[in-house]
Amino acid sequence: MSEIIPVTIIRPEILLSLLFGIVFVSIAVYARAVPQGGQRWWIAAIVLVGLLIIAFQIKSGLIRTLLLDGAVFAAVALVWVGDNPQAKQAARVYLAMAVVAMLCVTIALVLTGELFGAEGTRPTYPFDLIVVALLLIGFAIKLAFIPLYFWLPNVASSSSPMTTALIVATLDIAEFSELLILRSSLPWVFDEHFGLWLTIALLSMFGGALLALAQRDLKRMLAFSTIDDMGYLLIGVLAGTQIGFTGAFLGMLSHGIFKVILFGAVGVAEQGRGKSITLSERGLAASYPISSAAFIIAALGFLGIPPMFGFLGRWRLYLSGLQIGGLALGIAMAVATALALFYYVRAIHRVWLGQPSDEKISTEPKQAAAVLVALVVLALILGLFPSLLVGGI
Repeated sequence: MSEIIPVTIIRPEILLSLLFGIVFVSIAVYARAVPQGGQRWWIAAIVLVGLLIIAFQIKSGLIRTLLLDGAVFAAVALVWVGDNPQAKQAARVYLAMAVVAMLCVTIALVLTGELFGAEGTRPTYPFDLIVVALLLIGFAIKLAFIPLYFWLPNVASSSSPMTTALIVATLDIAEFSELLILRSSLPWVFDEHFGLWLTIALLSMFGGALLALAQRDLKRMLAFSTIDDMGYLLIGVLAGTQIGFTGAFLGMLSHGIFKVILFGAVGVAEQGRGKSITLSERGLAASYPISSAAFIIAALGFLGIPPMFGFLGRWRLYLSGLQIGGLALGIAMAVATALALFYYVRAIHRVWLGQPSDEKISTEPKQAAAVLVALVVLALILGLFPSLLVGGI
């Protein structure tokens, strides 16, 4: 299997491993103050991140695929060990869909020779169409593209905040990087079926944003914002250009960092209130000022507002959209971003700002708050000094 296109100064494989390590260490420190699960949860988390880091040091398609599939099972275990029936049901659905996705992608890779490390070949008709269909279905499930998205919101609403953050900030990023690889090694899959992939991207951007607007639970809203963001990243993949690959890769990295901050801020409030945080809450910033500020900054950074790290990838994705779809696609992406800005502003205004809805006073865990601050500072540094990652800016 081919390597990720080297669009950065540092090898992409090293950057991904660094991201996974930063995410895990951040969550580990955070979870000392805001517990996310018992011993089984920690074992699953360690196995998940460990398998991903090992996978990206190996070039062999078969071995790497097996390691990534093992990481998926570890992610299912993360959800399964939740102490409520809803988590176990979400894990069952996640497992069933993950197995279908694994089978689809594995069969496609066998048909093209990618699974065994060979240069991808195009099967004869009709097997080439079967490969495209299998890859579309497999990655739509893995990355929760619309319409095969429904496992992710259920996982988010039934699990601890950092369970979902760990999945979307490590496993989803790893799976997306595999899609980047296939864009280089099997270009015909994307070029000759561009309309199908673009439809998935647009459905995810607009569907994710509209469904996020329909949510009252903040964790479900953040899950749908992940689906929304995956649509933008897919635009960069479809472009197939240097700027598209760079935008998608940097977007992956910023996605991981900001999702940990956003879910972490919600987790602090959940622990203090002893319940899920919904739009009915008011004025949480009075009790959790640092978490509130971190959520606001991360939301803006996630949407690509400079000078945060998210801007580096987002403007490249917009340029990629203009390259492959002209002004119409650029406007569509801008409209989808406006919808995303609306649901984030609504959450900020209703949940974090204003007068508190009750007089309950909670203490913000200093250790968890310190993790959120550290990640915000990291995102700011990367945004202000992009040459740390990308040359020629």
